[in-house]
Amino acid sequence: MRIEVSTPELPIPVKLIFPTSVLRSRWIWRLALKYTDNRQKETVMNYRNMISESTSVLEEYVRKFGHFNLVEVEEKDGTKVLIRI
Repeated sequence: MRIEVSTPELPIPVKLIFPTSVLRSRWIWRLALKYTDNRQKETVMNYRNMISESTSVLEEYVRKFGHFNLVEVEEKDGTKVLIRI
C-alpha cells in the first residue's frame, strides 16, 4: 500500500510505503493486544481475523488484476491524498 499526500505548502509530496502483508504480522497484533484493555481484547482478535482474511483476498486480487487506487481525493485548497494498493 502506498500513501501519498501533497499540499501546496510542501515543496515535495509525503510518500509512505506500507506493505499490506504487515497487517497479518503477529508482531503487530501482539503490540495491539499489549496496549488494549482486557475487555476489548476479543474485539481486537475479531478485527485480526477479519483483516487477515481481507488481506489475503486483496493480495490475490492484486496478483490477478494489478495495483489500483483505493482513495484519490483533492481538496479545494490543493491538498491531494492518494492511497494505492
